[in-house]
Amino acid sequence: MLVVAYAALLQVYWMPAFWRALLYLSVGLGWLALLIRIFFQSSQQIGIDEQGAFLLDRGCYERLLFIRVNGVQLIAKVDQGQTFWGLIFPKYRVIYRDSVSGDQYKILRSYAAQQIFLRRSEDAKKRLSSKA
Repeated sequence: MLVVAYAALLQVYWMPAFWRALLYLSVGLGWLALLIRIFFQSSQQIGIDEQGAFLLDRGCYERLLFIRVNGVQLIAKVDQGQTFWGLIFPKYRVIYRDSVSGDQYKILRSYAAQQIFLRRSEDAKKRLSSKA
């Protein structure tokens, strides 16, 4: 620890005043940018209502169709309808276990598993009815 402190002091001591001021200014601006980003970063809310799962992000609702579920993360596709851009460039959201409370994650994981199984059974019904 003492060697690191001496090395830092030696570099600051031998550094010209202009470069030292530039270093302090860049570190200060970096911290300021980080604080502004934290302050203005909107909190995302994830929930379930009568129409399904949703994500409230920056004041707009996005409907979620879950693709994959496991103990660490939930992967959901944002329902963009049948638009051209939605078919070519689909939007995905990943919900990590530590980004929501434990109970809320368990509820979302259960709902996502049910949604995936329901979609698979509906696809199987469509395939069977088209063969008959």
